[in-house]
Amino acid sequence: MDIDYKPDKPATWRQVFVTFTDWRDLDQYLRDHLAPVLADAEESGAVLAFWFIRKDEVLRIRLLPSHDRDQTEAVIERLADHVLVREYAHVIYEPETPAFGGAEGMSVAHGLFHTDSRHLLTHLTNGGGHQRELAVRLAVRFMRAAGLDFYEMGDVWQTLAAHRAVPAGVAPGPGLVAGVQHLITASGETSESALHRLPNWPKAFEQTGQMLAYLNSGGHLNTRGLRAVLAHHLLFMFNRHGVSGCDQALLASAAAHFSFCHTPDTRPGSRPDALSDTRVTLVTNDNPTSTKAFRDQLVTTLTGRGHLRDERVRAAFAAVPRELFLPGVELAEAYAARQYVTKRDETGAALSSASSPSLVADMLELLDPRPGQTVQEIGAATGINAALIAELVGAGGRVDTIEYDGDFIAGARNALAQAGYRQVHVHHGDGAVGHPAGAPYDRIIVTAGAWDITDSWWKQLAPDGRIVVPLRLHESGLTRAIAFDSRGDGWMDSTGEPLVCGFVPMRGSDEHDDNHLRLDADVVLKFDATDQPDRAALAGVLDRPRQELWTSITVTDDDPIGHLDLWLLVNASKPFARLGAGQTARSTGRVTPAYRWAGAAAYDGGTISYLAFQPTGEGGYKLGVISHGPDATKLGPEVIDLLHEWQETGRPNHPAFTARRLDQGAALDGEFTRPNSIFSVAF
Repeated sequence: MDIDYKPDKPATWRQVFVTFTDWRDLDQYLRDHLAPVLADAEESGAVLAFWFIRKDEVLRIRLLPSHDRDQTEAVIERLADHVLVREYAHVIYEPETPAFGGAEGMSVAHGLFHTDSRHLLTHLTNGGGHQRELAVRLAVRFMRAAGLDFYEMGDVWQTLAAHRAVPAGVAPGPGLVAGVQHLITASGETSESALHRLPNWPKAFEQTGQMLAYLNSGGHLNTRGLRAVLAHHLLFMFNRHGVSGCDQALLASAAAHFSFCHTPDTRPGSRPDALSDTRVTLVTNDNPTSTKAFRDQLVTTLTGRGHLRDERVRAAFAAVPRELFLPGVELAEAYAARQYVTKRDETGAALSSASSPSLVADMLELLDPRPGQTVQEIGAATGINAALIAELVGAGGRVDTIEYDGDFIAGARNALAQAGYRQVHVHHGDGAVGHPAGAPYDRIIVTAGAWDITDSWWKQLAPDGRIVVPLRLHESGLTRAIAFDSRGDGWMDSTGEPLVCGFVPMRGSDEHDDNHLRLDADVVLKFDATDQPDRAALAGVLDRPRQELWTSITVTDDDPIGHLDLWLLVNASKPFARLGAGQTARSTGRVTPAYRWAGAAAYDGGTISYLAFQPTGEGGYKLGVISHGPDATKLGPEVIDLLHEWQETGRPNHPAFTARRLDQGAALDGEFTRPNSIFSVAF
């Protein structure tokens, strides 16, 4: 099954109930807002998985948070911030474990819920339509895979029908029964079917059906029988697909009629429902079916979002066959405009991934590799990025890509060879060491979070070369992808706009741990060890009274102010930190940091002050500060003054960086010292 998260305890799921001004607008909300927000959330790693269901004119959204819970809260705020949304509420999620057969059956169910939700959003985004027919086809393939015979399937259909009510005098007519018969007995999908173009969608139902049959045979469905569990799955699936209760009853009744060879009710007074003209060909839309069409679609999507400004990079994206580098991943997923996690550790944390295409595009434009140049890449992973670089340097160029994890070496080499990129060489080693034999390099690009520009990268970069590196500027995790041009004298200057980003930290000799202090069961303070915080004084800071100060500064999600946290780091006289808050802390109001800037905060002794939002009711937010601690009346106003300074100086958002080797002079106040380099930043 194409599920890219590690199942967690059900209690970790977040649940939000969303109601709408007009329930008929739900599909528009799903297509135009929910789909892109959740795609961005998966792309950034803010959530590990999601699923949703429609019930009683309420959309119930369930999210599996990442380890950075404040990112998940930001996703929830974005989901609720839409003109069609009337209100939303945080609700404790109570999984229906007995209904799905017990703990093991519930775990399997969560996987299917996630996969079905993702594919349904893809289908809706691509035009949607025919959800009733698709639901019937998915149900049939689900039950067949679970080993049910024709009459047992009829029993499940009858159970589904019994759970749904129809108006008096309404019954499935002959046309509906004939249409459902076609759907049940069809041997496969037409070439125009969404299930044909998204083969992993029905495959997920088939694999889940097989797994439930296996659990049942071993006695692991210990609260309900297999058919009852399957029927409950169908109730959830039809609800998620937006099939009304009346239509569910009619479809299920028609299927049961056919399964048991009953004659449909055509007595006077009964009338066929509106589904009697159901289109069983499952024609949906003109989705692309070739790999070229998928590549073109990705290019169009990224261009429309403001990426791929460089024509050469756009052409590279249109040329690289991503599916070769993601074997076993369906085309729609391989070409989705989001991150695809390829390896996780035992806790579920990502170890490697195919990065978000938008971030890849932006970093390649910063790198600006030219035909005939030599490029070193740190972090080969799947090999997709190396292939894009190969397109940019051409047959006369060379790409040396270094991968620390041996699990990826063979796959990257095979995919690159299959795609015909002979100028790319994959090396197994420590990225911090680079590849001395290939030096000097015109370009170096790092695709993991780096703590420093290592000594090897300094030495292996050509005197007039460029390096693009996601530099972790603070141990709280604050990271920027920066392009540095070498002066050739142990100095580098940044060029272009640095990118706000988050990357899996480098492994090997450049590994560097972050520092956290737990302030509460669900709240951590992320800080820089060089600031030497008073851990004992800060440990109970949230038990101190809460003090709020609000400015008249208003911001919106679209404002170009992504570097405010970096500006505070540079300009604050007190130590900078970031506050990480989970579900309980936020829902109870224990802490309420602004969802942007990852909980940017300042602290002094046993006092903290963090940035907060106050909705204005006009799609914007008023910016303020919330403080706890003995010196809250002092530290809070200091941070407020910083916000006013930031506002009065034009909301500076264009940081410039310099880097120099350690032998080029001692660090000055405000500079960042690393084992091999000293960095400075100015706005």
